[in-house]
Amino acid sequence: MGRRVALAAGVGALLGLAWWGVFELIASGAVCSFEDWGCLGTFVMTVPAFAVVAAVLGGFALSSAKVSRAWLVAVPATLMAVVAMVFLLAVPFLGFLVFAGLYALIAVLTR
Repeated sequence: MGRRVALAAGVGALLGLAWWGVFELIASGAVCSFEDWGCLGTFVMTVPAFAVVAAVLGGFALSSAKVSRAWLVAVPATLMAVVAMVFLLAVPFLGFLVFAGLYALIAVLTR
């Protein structure tokens, strides 16, 4: 059980770092313009795409590490973490902790 939780938390932490990177990339204006709805529009389109890609990557990462019920951990944990991070927009660096914590929690609950 400990290995499963540790692997899930590790995958979640990596996805949290990816969230932080994507958010900072958008916030810096490197991939959008600050005119009209540029960066907000980019963010609104990126969040659902990130959620899908992160859930798939998390599922594949956990299943390649031979974690039982990998997809049952990855999909709900990713969706809950993305929703939580949308509410915590002012502190994107918490993505690391939120993703890791939710992945570990779901790994415990789905044992």
